[in-house]
Amino acid sequence: MDGFLDLIRDITIYFSIFYPLLYIKSFVSNNKAFKIFTIYLVVIAIIQFSLVLIVKMKLGSNIFLSHFYFTTQFVLLSLFYAELLKFKWIIIVMTLVLIGVAYQFIDDPSLFYRYNPSGFTVTQLLIVIYALLYFYKSLSKKNEFLIVNIGIFFYLLSSALIFASGNLIFDVSISESVSATLGDINIVLYLAFQFLIFVEWWKNYSIPKIKS
Repeated sequence: MDGFLDLIRDITIYFSIFYPLLYIKSFVSNNKAFKIFTIYLVVIAIIQFSLVLIVKMKLGSNIFLSHFYFTTQFVLLSLFYAELLKFKWIIIVMTLVLIGVAYQFIDDPSLFYRYNPSGFTVTQLLIVIYALLYFYKSLSKKNEFLIVNIGIFFYLLSSALIFASGNLIFDVSISESVSATLGDINIVLYLAFQFLIFVEWWKNYSIPKIKS
Protein backbone atom coordinates (compact mmCIF):
# COMPACT_ATOMS: atom_id res chain seq x y z
CA MET A 1 0.00 0.00 0.00
CA ASP A 2 2.85 2.36 0.85
CA GLY A 3 4.41 1.66 -2.54
CA PHE A 4 1.12 2.51 -4.29
CA LEU A 5 0.80 5.81 -2.41
CA ASP A 6 4.42 6.65 -3.17
CA LEU A 7 3.58 6.09 -6.84
CA ILE A 8 0.58 8.44 -6.60
CA ARG A 9 2.78 11.04 -4.92
CA ASP A 10 5.34 10.76 -7.73
CA ILE A 11 2.58 11.01 -10.35
CA THR A 12 1.30 14.26 -8.82
CA ILE A 13 4.81 15.71 -9.09
CA TYR A 14 5.12 14.71 -12.75
CA PHE A 15 1.63 16.00 -13.50
CA SER A 16 2.41 19.33 -11.82
CA ILE A 17 5.12 19.81 -14.45
CA PHE A 18 3.23 18.26 -17.38
CA TYR A 19 -0.14 20.00 -17.45
CA PRO A 20 1.19 23.58 -17.11
CA LEU A 21 2.97 22.92 -20.41
CA LEU A 22 -0.40 22.07 -22.00
CA TYR A 23 -1.92 25.34 -20.80
CA ILE A 24 1.13 27.36 -21.85
CA LYS A 25 0.59 26.13 -25.42
CA SER A 26 -2.76 27.93 -25.46
CA PHE A 27 -1.64 30.94 -23.41
CA VAL A 28 -1.59 33.59 -26.14
CA SER A 29 -4.89 32.66 -27.79
CA ASN A 30 -7.04 32.72 -24.64
CA ASN A 31 -8.50 35.30 -22.27
CA LYS A 32 -7.21 36.88 -19.05
CA ALA A 33 -8.76 34.26 -16.74
CA PHE A 34 -7.00 31.50 -18.69
CA LYS A 35 -3.69 33.36 -18.50
CA ILE A 36 -3.99 33.86 -14.73
CA PHE A 37 -4.80 30.18 -14.20
CA THR A 38 -1.84 29.16 -16.37
CA ILE A 39 0.49 31.36 -14.31
CA TYR A 40 -0.96 29.73 -11.18
CA LEU A 41 -0.15 26.26 -12.54
CA VAL A 42 3.41 27.26 -13.43
CA VAL A 43 4.15 28.92 -10.08
CA ILE A 44 2.70 26.02 -8.07
CA ALA A 45 4.74 23.58 -10.16
CA ILE A 46 7.93 25.49 -9.30
CA ILE A 47 7.10 25.49 -5.59
CA GLN A 48 6.23 21.78 -5.59
CA PHE A 49 9.45 20.93 -7.42
CA SER A 50 11.37 22.95 -4.82
CA LEU A 51 9.61 21.08 -1.99
CA VAL A 52 10.66 17.74 -3.44
CA LEU A 53 14.19 18.92 -4.22
CA ILE A 54 14.78 19.99 -0.62
CA VAL A 55 13.64 16.57 0.62
CA LYS A 56 15.63 14.59 -1.97
CA MET A 57 18.83 16.55 -1.31
CA LYS A 58 18.25 16.49 2.47
CA LEU A 59 18.64 20.25 2.74
CA GLY A 60 16.51 20.47 5.86
CA SER A 61 12.90 21.35 6.53
CA ASN A 62 10.78 22.57 3.63
CA ILE A 63 7.98 23.89 5.86
CA PHE A 64 8.86 27.50 5.02
CA LEU A 65 7.82 26.87 1.41
CA SER A 66 4.27 26.14 2.57
CA HIS A 67 3.88 29.88 3.22
CA PHE A 68 4.81 30.67 -0.37
CA TYR A 69 2.48 27.90 -1.53
CA PHE A 70 -0.71 28.98 0.20
CA THR A 71 -0.04 32.72 -0.27
CA THR A 72 0.71 32.41 -3.98
CA GLN A 73 -2.26 30.10 -4.45
CA PHE A 74 -4.51 32.57 -2.65
CA VAL A 75 -3.32 35.57 -4.68
CA LEU A 76 -3.50 33.94 -8.11
CA LEU A 77 -6.80 32.13 -7.54
CA SER A 78 -8.30 35.33 -6.08
CA LEU A 79 -7.31 37.16 -9.27
CA PHE A 80 -8.68 34.22 -11.28
CA TYR A 81 -12.08 34.38 -9.60
CA ALA A 82 -12.14 38.18 -9.64
CA GLU A 83 -11.88 37.89 -13.42
CA LEU A 84 -14.50 35.12 -13.71
CA LEU A 85 -16.99 36.66 -11.28
CA LYS A 86 -16.28 40.32 -12.11
CA PHE A 87 -16.37 41.18 -8.39
CA LYS A 88 -13.93 43.97 -7.52
CA TRP A 89 -14.40 43.32 -3.80
CA ILE A 90 -12.41 40.09 -4.17
CA ILE A 91 -9.28 42.21 -4.72
CA ILE A 92 -10.07 44.24 -1.58
CA VAL A 93 -10.52 41.05 0.47
CA MET A 94 -7.29 39.65 -0.96
CA THR A 95 -5.39 42.77 0.04
CA LEU A 96 -6.77 42.77 3.60
CA VAL A 97 -5.96 39.08 4.09
CA LEU A 98 -2.41 39.57 2.79
CA ILE A 99 -1.94 42.44 5.24
CA GLY A 100 -3.19 40.17 8.04
CA VAL A 101 -0.85 37.34 7.05
CA ALA A 102 2.08 39.77 6.76
CA TYR A 103 1.34 41.08 10.25
CA GLN A 104 1.50 37.51 11.60
CA PHE A 105 5.08 37.17 10.37
CA ILE A 106 6.07 40.65 11.56
CA ASP A 107 4.63 39.89 15.00
CA ASP A 108 6.27 36.44 15.16
CA PRO A 109 9.19 36.02 12.70
CA SER A 110 9.73 32.43 13.90
CA LEU A 111 6.41 31.55 12.22
CA PHE A 112 8.35 31.48 8.95
CA TYR A 113 9.82 28.15 10.05
CA ARG A 114 6.52 26.69 11.30
CA TYR A 115 3.26 25.71 9.68
CA ASN A 116 0.65 28.51 9.77
CA PRO A 117 -2.78 26.85 10.21
CA SER A 118 -4.80 30.07 10.52
CA GLY A 119 -3.29 31.63 7.40
CA PHE A 120 -3.72 28.40 5.47
CA THR A 121 -7.33 27.95 6.56
CA VAL A 122 -8.47 31.49 5.83
CA THR A 123 -6.93 31.61 2.37
CA GLN A 124 -8.21 28.15 1.41
CA LEU A 125 -11.76 28.75 2.60
CA LEU A 126 -12.02 32.12 0.86
CA ILE A 127 -11.17 30.44 -2.45
CA VAL A 128 -13.78 27.77 -1.66
CA ILE A 129 -16.36 30.56 -1.18
CA TYR A 130 -15.41 32.09 -4.53
CA ALA A 131 -15.78 28.68 -6.18
CA LEU A 132 -19.22 28.32 -4.59
CA LEU A 133 -20.24 31.77 -5.89
CA TYR A 134 -19.08 30.72 -9.35
CA PHE A 135 -21.26 27.59 -9.16
CA TYR A 136 -24.23 29.87 -8.41
CA LYS A 137 -23.37 32.20 -11.28
CA SER A 138 -23.13 29.24 -13.65
CA LEU A 139 -26.69 28.06 -12.89
CA SER A 140 -28.14 30.62 -15.29
CA LYS A 141 -25.70 30.03 -18.15
CA LYS A 142 -22.77 27.87 -19.14
CA ASN A 143 -19.47 29.43 -18.12
CA GLU A 144 -15.85 28.52 -18.71
CA PHE A 145 -13.66 26.64 -16.23
CA LEU A 146 -16.58 24.75 -14.66
CA ILE A 147 -14.59 21.51 -14.50
CA VAL A 148 -11.64 23.23 -12.84
CA ASN A 149 -14.05 24.99 -10.49
CA ILE A 150 -15.36 21.60 -9.31
CA GLY A 151 -11.79 20.50 -8.60
CA ILE A 152 -10.88 23.69 -6.76
CA PHE A 153 -14.01 23.55 -4.61
CA PHE A 154 -13.73 19.94 -3.48
CA TYR A 155 -9.94 19.76 -3.18
CA LEU A 156 -9.43 23.01 -1.28
CA LEU A 157 -12.42 22.35 0.99
CA SER A 158 -11.17 18.85 1.82
CA SER A 159 -7.59 20.06 2.20
CA ALA A 160 -8.64 22.89 4.52
CA LEU A 161 -10.58 20.46 6.73
CA ILE A 162 -7.66 18.03 6.86
CA PHE A 163 -4.93 20.55 7.61
CA ALA A 164 -6.87 23.03 9.72
CA SER A 165 -8.37 20.61 12.25
CA GLY A 166 -5.88 21.31 15.00
CA ASN A 167 -2.98 21.49 12.56
CA LEU A 168 -3.29 17.71 12.26
CA ILE A 169 -0.61 16.88 9.75
CA PHE A 170 2.07 18.62 11.80
CA ASP A 171 0.67 17.91 15.27
CA VAL A 172 3.21 15.79 17.17
CA SER A 173 0.57 14.77 19.71
CA ILE A 174 -1.20 12.48 17.24
CA SER A 175 0.17 9.17 16.04
CA GLU A 176 2.33 8.96 12.95
CA SER A 177 -0.17 6.56 11.37
CA VAL A 178 -3.03 9.07 11.67
CA SER A 179 -0.85 11.88 10.33
CA ALA A 180 0.31 9.68 7.43
CA THR A 181 -3.26 8.62 6.62
CA LEU A 182 -4.43 12.24 6.46
CA GLY A 183 -1.48 13.11 4.25
CA ASP A 184 -2.27 10.16 1.97
CA ILE A 185 -5.91 11.23 1.67
CA ASN A 186 -4.79 14.73 0.73
CA ILE A 187 -2.42 13.49 -1.98
CA VAL A 188 -5.16 11.30 -3.53
CA LEU A 189 -7.54 14.26 -3.56
CA TYR A 190 -4.83 16.37 -5.17
CA LEU A 191 -4.37 13.79 -7.92
CA ALA A 192 -8.13 13.95 -8.59
CA PHE A 193 -7.86 17.75 -8.79
CA GLN A 194 -5.01 17.45 -11.27
CA PHE A 195 -7.06 15.05 -13.38
CA LEU A 196 -9.89 17.60 -13.58
CA ILE A 197 -7.39 20.28 -14.63
CA PHE A 198 -6.33 18.01 -17.48
CA VAL A 199 -9.95 17.23 -18.44
CA GLU A 200 -10.69 20.99 -18.54
CA TRP A 201 -7.85 21.52 -20.99
CA TRP A 202 -8.75 18.46 -23.07
CA LYS A 203 -12.44 19.36 -23.47
CA ASN A 204 -12.19 23.11 -23.89
CA TYR A 205 -8.70 24.19 -24.85
CA SER A 206 -6.89 21.36 -26.64
CA ILE A 207 -8.20 22.61 -30.00
CA PRO A 208 -6.93 26.12 -30.76
CA LYS A 209 -9.68 28.71 -31.03
CA ILE A 210 -10.19 30.28 -34.41
CA LYS A 211 -10.24 34.04 -34.18
CA SER A 212 -13.03 35.64 -36.19
